[in-house]
Amino acid sequence: MNSIIVSIGDELLIGQTVNTNATWMGRELNKIGVEVIEVLTISDTEKAIEDALKYAGSKVPLVLLTGGLGPTKDDITKKVFAKYFNAPLVENKVALENVKRIFEEYNLPMLPINDLQALVPSGCEMLLNKVGTAPGMWMENEEAIYVSMPGVPHEMKYLIKEEVSKRIVAKFDLPSIVHHSIMLQGLGESYVAEEISDIEDGLPAYLKLAYLPDTGMVTLRLTGRGNDEEKLKLEIKAVFDKIIERVSDHVFSDTETTIEEVIGEILRKNKQTISTAESFTSGGIASRITRISGASNYFNGSIVSYSNQVKINQLGVSESDLIEKGAANESVVKQMALGVQELMNTDFAISTSGIAGPEGGTGEVPVGTVWIGIAFPGGITTHHFNLGKGRERIVRKTILLALGLLLKQLKEGK
Repeated sequence: MNSIIVSIGDELLIGQTVNTNATWMGRELNKIGVEVIEVLTISDTEKAIEDALKYAGSKVPLVLLTGGLGPTKDDITKKVFAKYFNAPLVENKVALENVKRIFEEYNLPMLPINDLQALVPSGCEMLLNKVGTAPGMWMENEEAIYVSMPGVPHEMKYLIKEEVSKRIVAKFDLPSIVHHSIMLQGLGESYVAEEISDIEDGLPAYLKLAYLPDTGMVTLRLTGRGNDEEKLKLEIKAVFDKIIERVSDHVFSDTETTIEEVIGEILRKNKQTISTAESFTSGGIASRITRISGASNYFNGSIVSYSNQVKINQLGVSESDLIEKGAANESVVKQMALGVQELMNTDFAISTSGIAGPEGGTGEVPVGTVWIGIAFPGGITTHHFNLGKGRERIVRKTILLALGLLLKQLKEGK
């Protein structure tokens, strides 16, 4: 079944706020068999909202709106909703009690303006928002079902999970949608496509393969649609077994996850530890590793050695090497990795040094020059890359390359 998401808010249009709500909703709706075919981002004006309601309702049976349900004058979604359905706003006693409860919990005075939160169009089904003061609204007419929710992310997520998804499943006869993903690192999207082109060409119409490239990695997601969920799962597994056989050297996970989660699981299982010494990546690798809950079990610490003085004083890098060769060279990253490995008393260590630009490059060592060191028990490997230009891109790619090299080292059991 198809749906359209309408995101309301000037802040979304001017780039002040990123529309993460639509992304999250699309993922959650897909889990229950609802496909989002379009996302409309519109301004906080009566005409824009009315036009969006007419347009979306003429195309799909389910329209989901977020934003514009606050108590201030610029929050007009509820008023437009009531006008569109010719349903005057009336006070909902359950919603009002919920508003009072929230103000009491936070020990805040409730202003007259907050009473307006309990108004909903007559005839709508009020969706109780237990984590906020603005209730959701479920409204039906001969064209479609319209669901209006707050734009505050945690409130919208609560309503989708606790109220909206259940009603959608009860209301519509939805197909089964099964997703499965595998994660590849170190092989570009076009190379993956070439390797598995015959497998992809042989897929039936109800199975669709999607390539989701990111810097340094590719996610392959296979989606199956039909009425027999177990059959779809078996077919998807059979296809991925063939794909993994072709590109096994590059697969780091057979589920949709992150490279740092896989690394963390291996380190935890082996009871090993890791540390980092980072120059131009500025702690980005450490940040990725410590995103994972429980990282304190295997991550000991990091030295952000942005200056040469920190490299010398904290990591024991040779001052003469830095003067003669510069920071972006093999000798320096080797000393950085071994230095932090000893300092933090870890089994593994990652080091990075390079020139991210846009200034600082020379004819011999241009912008984009990157060195990565991976220290492991009993040894060290170093890796040289030239990543071109674009500071943010170079930093991001280096972080992912370093994590990929660490994972390869871990899988080799060293």
